[in-house]
Amino acid sequence: MPAVGGARRARLPRPVASGGWPDEELPGTPSPVTDSVVEEDEPGGPPPNTTLMMLECRAMSVRELHALQNGFMGFERSGLFYGERSSERVQIPIACWLIRTSDAVVLFDTGLSPRAVPGLMRNDPMARFTEDDLLIHRLDALGLEPDGVDLVVISHLHYDHAGGAQLFPKSELIVQKDEYAYAQYPASFFEGFYYRKNFDLPGYRWRLLDGDTELLPGVTALRTDGHTPGHQSLLVELPETGPVILAADSCYWLEHADKERVPGVVWNPTQALHSIKRLKTLARLTGGRIFPGHDPSFWETVKQSPDAYR
Repeated sequence: MPAVGGARRARLPRPVASGGWPDEELPGTPSPVTDSVVEEDEPGGPPPNTTLMMLECRAMSVRELHALQNGFMGFERSGLFYGERSSERVQIPIACWLIRTSDAVVLFDTGLSPRAVPGLMRNDPMARFTEDDLLIHRLDALGLEPDGVDLVVISHLHYDHAGGAQLFPKSELIVQKDEYAYAQYPASFFEGFYYRKNFDLPGYRWRLLDGDTELLPGVTALRTDGHTPGHQSLLVELPETGPVILAADSCYWLEHADKERVPGVVWNPTQALHSIKRLKTLARLTGGRIFPGHDPSFWETVKQSPDAYR
């Protein structure tokens, strides 16, 4: 894989201290991730509050953005909207995104592990998953093999976003430092969302970020805590479409952004709301669009691969 250099980092002030559910008992002490190559970004970079300024002065290198459907699963509305007590279940999409730039191929999120699909289909009557929905087949339809992906950016390490990471032993896997640490010993309420086999990958190369980071010209990781301690979204600056913010689980549905509603499954509700407001501000200042993570109505309007946003 070609080396990716020149990344720029920007630290933004956090109005909410890191936390989560207070007094949550930690589970037993599983062994830490073994034999993976982990690199952390060096401290430094530009001074605070420089993220938005960086958007205006760099050459555009992004060529296209593909939406990769990775099936559907059922989810209770109470898990989608914080404070809601409805047991109604809705069918939500599982999405991955592929970005081609002039220098690299970038994947944002990896969806479900192929190992998880049979159980999902057995136990979830709303699950819908075809052979074409396998990530490896979505890549193949674009003429790509996993080894052809340079960077794999994972929004967070929940099973429906990190499940396909195993497919990329030659890629650089990128996640926020706090997310990687939390996944080793999650609070008991969230334990079921983290499957160690998805990220305990001996020999794989992990790059741990500490806040907002420009990964390539036109591709910037945005720290969006709340859903998890180290959630990140991705800003993609397209030459024709303009800026697109791939929100992932910081914004399940567009309704979360439009009405500033907190998603239902959150580690820190206050921080989750701050992240939603932050993405809305970024979209307003750049003229960009927010692409939510699991919105079935929005997904019906998305250009599906092999079509692309350019």
